[in-house]
Amino acid sequence: MPNNPSYKLGLIYATSAFFLWGVAVLFFKQISHVPPFEVIAHRSIWSLVLLAVIITFSKKWPVIFETLKSRKLMLTLALSSVLILFNWSVFIWAISNGYIIESSLGYFINPLLNVLIGVLVFNEKLTKAQTVAIGLAALAIVIRLVLAGTFPWIALSIATSFAIYGYIRKTVAVGAAEGLFLELLILLLPMIGFLYYLHINYGLSFFTIDMRTDILLVAAGAVTAVPLLLFSAGARIIRMTTLGLLQYIGPSLQFAIGLYYGEAFTPIDAIVFGLIWTGLIIYSTSSFRQARLA
Repeated sequence: MPNNPSYKLGLIYATSAFFLWGVAVLFFKQISHVPPFEVIAHRSIWSLVLLAVIITFSKKWPVIFETLKSRKLMLTLALSSVLILFNWSVFIWAISNGYIIESSLGYFINPLLNVLIGVLVFNEKLTKAQTVAIGLAALAIVIRLVLAGTFPWIALSIATSFAIYGYIRKTVAVGAAEGLFLELLILLLPMIGFLYYLHINYGLSFFTIDMRTDILLVAAGAVTAVPLLLFSAGARIIRMTTLGLLQYIGPSLQFAIGLYYGEAFTPIDAIVFGLIWTGLIIYSTSSFRQARLA
């Protein structure tokens, strides 16, 4: 299967998605002069517009209308929309305030939290490798708390919200693009209301700073939607174990970008990241071996 042309195309799609998610930090860093929550509002609105165009061309409106009729599905998507809004908010705030490295830590922790959710929600049994990996991550957090005296709330907020979001989205039988469209549709009125509040009380950055800022705020929609669509296309083709290994591209790039911007990386950070990276290597190696034996 890996030699199949379609498999290679799926690999390109997935790799491109994780690469774009990693370098998205550079994009959002360019609009760090805009208040983070205004960035979130524009990101949501312009993503919605782009997804509406994509859904029109892919003729998926019947799926949208059918889902809108289901109260259960819409309530589930309302919950996932709150989670993705929270995740984006913490992520953008972290970039604007010089915590890129810690935000990358959240996405490194995320796969291990996914395993933990499998145990707690689906009563899955932990393998020895998974137990060691989760144990190392827990030890890393304790060391950070004891030695540095600070709780990695940014990393854990990002990891936890994204893990729970992923679990909830798996329970909804709606495609990635259609699901995100409906989540953003739910958030549309609150986002417009928030922008109006900013306009009345503080003034907006949009149309008041410069054209470059305006273009970047509109482009935030593509920066959000394009990687998701590439990921969705790739995930349908390539193996889950391969997808699991590729997911480290994003946080690795974010980590490197944080170093590039001169963010502090202390010996304690080195211990914390070292423990989590070790856990991820053990976990990934074990998953890869299991996939080859299957």
